[in-house]
Amino acid sequence: MRTLSVVAGLLASGLSLQASAYSIDANLADWGVTRTGSMADWTPNVSVKAWVVEDQTGGINTRLTPGYGGQAYDVEALYVDYDVQYLYLALVTGHNPLTQNGGNHYAPGDFAIDFGRNGSYEFGLETTGSNGKTKGGLYVVSQWGTGLWGAANEGPTSILAGDLSGLGEMAYTTTGVANMGGHAADTHFFYEARIPVALFGTYWGADDFGVHWTMSCANDSLKVDSVPGASVPEPGTLALLPLGLLGMIGLARRRRA
Repeated sequence: MRTLSVVAGLLASGLSLQASAYSIDANLADWGVTRTGSMADWTPNVSVKAWVVEDQTGGINTRLTPGYGGQAYDVEALYVDYDVQYLYLALVTGHNPLTQNGGNHYAPGDFAIDFGRNGSYEFGLETTGSNGKTKGGLYVVSQWGTGLWGAANEGPTSILAGDLSGLGEMAYTTTGVANMGGHAADTHFFYEARIPVALFGTYWGADDFGVHWTMSCANDSLKVDSVPGASVPEPGTLALLPLGLLGMIGLARRRRA
C-alpha cells in the first residue's frame, strides 16, 4: 500500500499541472491584488510572471499619457502570468467597460500580444465582443485600430480585422469599486482572461513577449513589455506519466512476489 500511496501522490502532482491557476471571474484576489486603501494593494503574488502599475487620478481634463481624461480613462495596472496550459491576463482601470463610442466617450480596447517585442502585435484578445468579434476570442490580427494620438505614441487599440484562432475566457466588472491604492475615493474596474497557449501555435515559448491594453481613444495605456518566453514541455510528457507509474506498481508487485 505504501507504493500505491506514493503513486497516488505522484499522479495528483502530475494532474495538478493541468489545473487552472485562476478563476476567471474578474475578482483579482487570487492574483494577490487587494482593496485595503494602501499602495500595497497593487502588488500581486510573487509567482506572477510580470506586471506594471501606473495609478493616476484627477478629473476629465487631467493629463494622462499621451492624452487626457483623468480617472475615467486611467489604465492603472496590468498583470501577466502563465502555466503549461494557459496565459492569464488581469487589468485594473478607471475606465468603465460599458462605455460606448460617441461624443467625447470612447469604448474599451482589446488586449494586444506582441511576440518578439517588435511592435507587430500578432494576436489580440477581444474583451467585450465589439466590431462583430467574439468576446474572449483570440484573433490573428491583420488590422488594429488606432487612437487619437498617433500609433507611435499609443500602441494598438481594438481589433478591426483578423482570423479567429480559438476561444479563451474573459470576464470584467461593470460596477466601479473604491478603496484601492493611494487614491481611495477613485473607482476601479477589473478584467481577467485565460487563453489556451496552444492557440498561439509556434509563437508560444519561442520569444519574450509583451502585452498591451488601452481604450479606443488611447488617452492612457499600459504595456507589460518583457514577459519571459515559456519553455513548454511536450504534451506527451504528461500523458506518459500514468503509464510510467503503472510500471512502478508492476515492478513493486514482482519484488514482493
